[in-house]
Amino acid sequence: MLEGDPHRVLEGMAIAAYAIGAEQGYVYVRGEYPLAIQRLRTAIRQAERQQLLGNRILESGFNFRVDLRIGAGAFVCGEETALIASIEGKRGAPRPRPPYPAERGLWGQPTLINNVETYANVAPIVLRGGAWYASIGTPKSKGTKVFALAGKIVNTGLIEVPMGIPLRQIIFEIGGGIPGGHKFKAAQTGGPSGGCIPAEHLDLPVDYESLAGVGSIMGSGGLIVMDETSCMVDVAKFFMDFCRDESCGKCVPCRTGTVQMYDLLAKITSGEATLGDLAMLEELATLLRDTSLCGLGQTAPNPVVSTLRYFRDEYTAHIVERRCPAGVCRMGGAAAAH
Repeated sequence: MLEGDPHRVLEGMAIAAYAIGAEQGYVYVRGEYPLAIQRLRTAIRQAERQQLLGNRILESGFNFRVDLRIGAGAFVCGEETALIASIEGKRGAPRPRPPYPAERGLWGQPTLINNVETYANVAPIVLRGGAWYASIGTPKSKGTKVFALAGKIVNTGLIEVPMGIPLRQIIFEIGGGIPGGHKFKAAQTGGPSGGCIPAEHLDLPVDYESLAGVGSIMGSGGLIVMDETSCMVDVAKFFMDFCRDESCGKCVPCRTGTVQMYDLLAKITSGEATLGDLAMLEELATLLRDTSLCGLGQTAPNPVVSTLRYFRDEYTAHIVERRCPAGVCRMGGAAAAH
């Protein structure tokens, strides 16, 4: 959206600012997206020339300025209070809530903070009405959602679909199915903190409530497809490695718990773990979920919890039989056979 239709985002922000009486807006963009940054800067200049941003917008008494803030790529800055700290020039780390940003946010002022997709929906809703928007999606999850399809799927890339669309339709109709004649094994939604959904839930409607019910999240719309050549324990280890690396370190459960969970997963994939290690892994997952300060730590165990829920046999094969069913993990220094 920032690369293809930045004016839609800016218009949504301006409408929101007018509604709450704000005169300053910020768009926080990761530095890894230079095209989005370039096009946003161009769009802001164009809007200012057309009197759609700046002082006395359209000859009214309404002033609204939008500035960009370029992030250094910290995953934790997706959490709203960490993002606010980063915009203020501080280290991107979350703070306890309340107070919530709507009461005390950026520079201590009441702040409306939403993601790009939300602001992009504002102008179409104003133009067509709330009933039109509510007619798309499900009763509790309305509208559309943008997903990034990746992994073992024929058609990778961005798609926009109505909420509630079956997972099967996304993967096999829009995504074109699994390449190389392989079978679908699992799909992970919600990025590194999402859960893995097995083939038995292929007809699941993709909405907030349904995903939560099977142990996953919507997140920012990542959707990674895996086939039978993927080892689910190795997948869980990969995402835990990401979460331990991206932890800001402010709270102990996330700072040390993600490291301990990764170490246990590494023991399992190398064929050195015991069933006691598996029990400890589950205990740590509960601890992180219940005691971490922000969403990074609270959702970091999701890949582990969901793979244990649906693919526990792969964990026990690694521990008890010292073999990797998918032939991915190197057990005892040699590649395991099927």
